[in-house]
Amino acid sequence: MTEVSNFNRRCHNHDYRSRCIYMITMLKANGVPRFSTITHDKRCKKISPIVKLSDVGTLIQNNLAKLVTDYSEIKVLARIIMPDHIHFELFVQQPLPLHLGSILAGFKSNCSVAFHRMTGTDTNAPVQSLFTPGFNDKIAFRAGAKEAFYNYISDNPRRYLIKKHYPEYFYHKLTINIEERCCGLYGNMFLLDHPLKAAVKISRRKERTPELAKKISLWEEVLRSQGVLVSPFINPEEKKYYERAISSDTGIILIVNYTLSDRSKPYKKLFDLCAEGKLLIISTEQYLREQRITYSEAQYLNRIAAIIAQLAPQQARLRLRTS
Repeated sequence: MTEVSNFNRRCHNHDYRSRCIYMITMLKANGVPRFSTITHDKRCKKISPIVKLSDVGTLIQNNLAKLVTDYSEIKVLARIIMPDHIHFELFVQQPLPLHLGSILAGFKSNCSVAFHRMTGTDTNAPVQSLFTPGFNDKIAFRAGAKEAFYNYISDNPRRYLIKKHYPEYFYHKLTINIEERCCGLYGNMFLLDHPLKAAVKISRRKERTPELAKKISLWEEVLRSQGVLVSPFINPEEKKYYERAISSDTGIILIVNYTLSDRSKPYKKLFDLCAEGKLLIISTEQYLREQRITYSEAQYLNRIAAIIAQLAPQQARLRLRTS
């Protein structure tokens, strides 16, 4: 799960009182009971999750409903209460009287006070927060973001069960077809389902990159809100974003042209990132081992990155390698 320190950053120059759509994430504090349990519906052949709220989860759900009652400007489009975190998609329909951060701080406080009362804790004792400090927000800046947020939240329990019951999916080679090429995958395939992805491509002469300022603004937002950056990360300027993604806990989809077999796993740094769920490597498998990339190959890898960045949650069609 994402480090708490990254849950206190807000988008620079964005008015958090304005009409907008957000995806909000809050994490359970240590020592607090689980918010829910997620099990598989055995009547279904495909993975079909059943989410059962704990008393704490029900408390959170009730306070989320109260939030909408208290602030008629807000509408909850989607929500999911997971065992150790919650996601909800908020639509601010009209300008808010307060900064969204203040409203969400009040929501967290109300949940914590209600938990304090529910457990019968000494009224003179300090109230324990249900959540870690801060929250993560993703802002619907581009077309399709609303639907992407909704699909990501709705599919969260299914992804949770797959991670729990099929951990080998994070290490086993999968394939995806892109422009009629069968590409290999290694790492966290669920990064493909992230609702906020952006392709990083910068010309070696930065002034030749179209709309560079607009793209930088998008990449900065992805870094801030812990989305996913997609790129072969070839030149030094692109590699700077790769390093920043690692340090800021942002997801990375790395496009390469060499094969990754069971005997040629990524070297230690990449392997560790895959194991931590922060990295997905997509390979065109053009070469058996890593080598210098030509200009035309770089253009092709960047084209794949652009296609991947535009995939909506659950749109990617993956297959297990048969040979």
